[in-house]
Amino acid sequence: MKKRLLSFISFIALVTTLVACGGKSSTSGSSISDSSNSGTSSFHDYTKDGSVQLKLDYEGKDFYVDGIGQVNLFTPIDGDTAHFTPLVDSLKKGTIKSRFYGIDTPESTGKVEPWGHAASEFTKSKLKEADKNGTIVVSSPADSYQAPSPDSTGSRYVSLIWINLKKKNAPISELVLLNLWIVQEGLSYVRNITDIPEYETSFDKAAAQAEAMGLYLWSNEDDPDFNYGGYSDVSLLDVKREIEKSIADKSYVNKYNNQKIRFTGTVAGFANNTLYVQDYYPNDEDDPSKGGEYAGINIFTGMSPIPTQFRTRGAYIRVVGLAQDSETFGFQVTDTQGHWVTYKPTLNDCEVLIKASDNTGENALYTFQYTAEELSNVVETNNYESLYCSVEVTTNVTVSNAYKSDSNAFTLHFKDMKFDAYFAFAYFGDPDNPAQTWVDVEDFVGKTFSIKGVYSWRRTSSGNNRYQVNPTTSTDLVWIKDSK
Repeated sequence: MKKRLLSFISFIALVTTLVACGGKSSTSGSSISDSSNSGTSSFHDYTKDGSVQLKLDYEGKDFYVDGIGQVNLFTPIDGDTAHFTPLVDSLKKGTIKSRFYGIDTPESTGKVEPWGHAASEFTKSKLKEADKNGTIVVSSPADSYQAPSPDSTGSRYVSLIWINLKKKNAPISELVLLNLWIVQEGLSYVRNITDIPEYETSFDKAAAQAEAMGLYLWSNEDDPDFNYGGYSDVSLLDVKREIEKSIADKSYVNKYNNQKIRFTGTVAGFANNTLYVQDYYPNDEDDPSKGGEYAGINIFTGMSPIPTQFRTRGAYIRVVGLAQDSETFGFQVTDTQGHWVTYKPTLNDCEVLIKASDNTGENALYTFQYTAEELSNVVETNNYESLYCSVEVTTNVTVSNAYKSDSNAFTLHFKDMKFDAYFAFAYFGDPDNPAQTWVDVEDFVGKTFSIKGVYSWRRTSSGNNRYQVNPTTSTDLVWIKDSK
C-alpha cells in the first residue's frame, strides 16, 4: 500500500510539534484518543476538535432513500467494512454493507496483512460499544439528502460511520467520525476523500500525527499478531477436533488459530466467496472394513474470483492459507488470494491435484444423505460427522418463516426442524417463470422444497449455535410446486 502524499512543509511542522512523543507504537491496543489519553499537549484529537462534524439530521431518515440513517450493528467484518441493520427501511432492502469512506486498513479476511488484526479489533470494539451503549449513524459522503449509489461491487455502499459510545440517540454535535478515528490511531492509510474536501486537511493531519508518533502501521515494528512463518501440513481431521471444541465452548482457543496451514480435500461446494472441502480419514489404511471419518473446512476466498477448476464440485485440491477462529464466521481458512495457481504451482500455492471429471476413485466426492428428521437429530445430538461436508436431505421441507439480510441473502427456517438454510445468490424458483427472481421472504414462506448443499454452523449474535445447509446454486434448492 502506498502512503498518501502530504505537503512536505506541513508534515515537517507537525513532526516538530510531535517529536516529544518518542515514536512509540500503541501496540497495547488502547486508544490514544480516549479522553484519558488526550490530555497531553503533544497529541491533538482531530475527531473531537470540531473540524469534522455531521451536518445532516438523521432522526427518522432512511439510508436507502436519504443517504443517512441510524443503524444497529449486524456484523463487523474488518477494519474498514461492517454490515448494519437500518432502523428505518421503507424500501425493505435490508442489511447495509458499508465500506468505510476515505480509508484503507490492512486486510484481515480474504487476504491477511500485518496490522490487519489490530485494525479489525479496534473497529469492532468501537462499533460493539456504540451499538450496546450509544449511537451509530451511517451516511453517504454527501452534504445533502440523496439516495446512495453502491460501489463497484454493486452490493456495498461507501459510507461515513458516525458514533457515540455512551449516549443513545446522541445529537449530531456529539457524534464522532469512526473513519477519521481509525486513521488517527495509525491503523489506516488515507485514500481518496475528494468528495468532502473540507475533511481532507483533518484526515491528512491525523495520518501525519500517527506516523510521527510511530503508531501501528508507522511503528517500523513487526506485528505481534501476524504470522510471518511458513506453512505446516495438517490433517483436516485434527482441525475438525479443534472446531468441535470451539463449538462446545466459545472461549476455547483453537490451537490452529493464526497458523499457516496446508491440506488436501475434495470440493463440496462454492458459494458467497466461500469454498468448502472435505476429506476422508480411514481408521486403518490397510483395512477399509474398519471404517473411517470425514472432515471438512470452509475457506473464505476473498472478493476476487478464483479459477473455475478450484471451485468445481468433486475436484481434489491442495489448499494453503491462514487458519483463523472468527467470532463472526467461526473457524475458517483465509488469506488464500494470490495462491490459486494454475500454472507451475509450488508447495506454497493451491493446486488442483485431480480434476473433478477425473476424480472417480477413493477421493471422489461423498454426499451424506439424511431425512429431514435425521438431520434434525444430528443437530440435537451434536453429531459432527458431516460438518462442512456435502449433504442431501432426502425428504422435503416446508419453510415456516424466513429472514432476508440483503437483496439476495436469505435464511430459511423449516417447520419442525432444528436446522435452517442460508444462501446468498439470486434464486429463480418458478419453473414457469425462469427469469423471475424471488426477492421477498413471502416468496418462500409456506412453500415446500428439496434441499442439498454443505452442512455448516455459525454462532449468532446472541451466542447460540445455528446449524445450516448451505445450497450453492439454485439447483440445490428446488421448489416442489405441486406439493400440498
